[in-house]
Amino acid sequence: MLIRWATKQDIPMWEALSREYDQYISEVATDFCKWYDGFNDHMNRKIEQYEAVAAVDRMSGRCNGAIAFSRSHNRITFFAVSPNANHQETAERLLTVALRQLNTNNDISINLPVGESTPLRSDRRHYDNNGFEFVKEINVDGCPMAELVRKADDNKRGKSFHYRYPKFIKESKQETCPCITEPEHDDKSGDILMNDRYWVHGEYPGQGRLFGKLCVIPLKHYFHFEDMPEEEAVAFMQEVKCVGKALRKVTGAVKINYEMHANTAAHIHIHLFPRYLDDDFPSAPIDYRINEPAPYENYDEFLWFVEQMRKELK
Repeated sequence: MLIRWATKQDIPMWEALSREYDQYISEVATDFCKWYDGFNDHMNRKIEQYEAVAAVDRMSGRCNGAIAFSRSHNRITFFAVSPNANHQETAERLLTVALRQLNTNNDISINLPVGESTPLRSDRRHYDNNGFEFVKEINVDGCPMAELVRKADDNKRGKSFHYRYPKFIKESKQETCPCITEPEHDDKSGDILMNDRYWVHGEYPGQGRLFGKLCVIPLKHYFHFEDMPEEEAVAFMQEVKCVGKALRKVTGAVKINYEMHANTAAHIHIHLFPRYLDDDFPSAPIDYRINEPAPYENYDEFLWFVEQMRKELK
């Protein structure tokens, strides 16, 4: 099952999914004629704002479920799981995406239809199990609804596209990419190399608490590595290879791990992680979120590292 942003091509599928719920909602609604007023506009608006997510069976293309939400109001505005889908898995994955895109540091609300049918009870149970609490019963266009609220938490939110997709996708375009529009930066102490093609930058204190962790960044903008022309890709990897060789010499690392993510900063770049006998991740991937305490004795040692790398790359 693929969880992805809904597109305008999905509107018929989304409406059909909603119609599947009609038989359950009609059991409790007293005035069903208003239920679909403005629904088409709602779908289009949510799609344009990256506020609608579809769960699609990869092999058949069947829609297993959908969720829509409002970032500005911090609420879920639509939720449905097909009776033909695995409700628990589909509901869990859809809600996970919505909660990441919404602000969990503030209250999040949803109105769910009240009824005794299995799908409606399954929806309610799912939200109850995910921290939503009943506030009151309300009536929306003749349908009894339960207003549920998930109380704010103080969990730290990530910075990848999983949490801020509209900003991320805006920065993926050359005309709004910070690496292109804001190339200047105040603190140049970590700059190892800067020319007309590449930027090599050391990090303090350093992701993964790894001495010598750095990034190699092409100055020409690409969002996907496969979009980079072959000649440029070969030249870029040659530069990365050169930096990696110098990094292993300066740091004494056993190995250099090369990782290309671009999940937070959309502009393509490569992380170089030196690996050591005593690093914190034996037989495990690097947890880049860990950076304290710094792997350097002090900031002067970081500056010494930067200077040694500059000498090697001359």
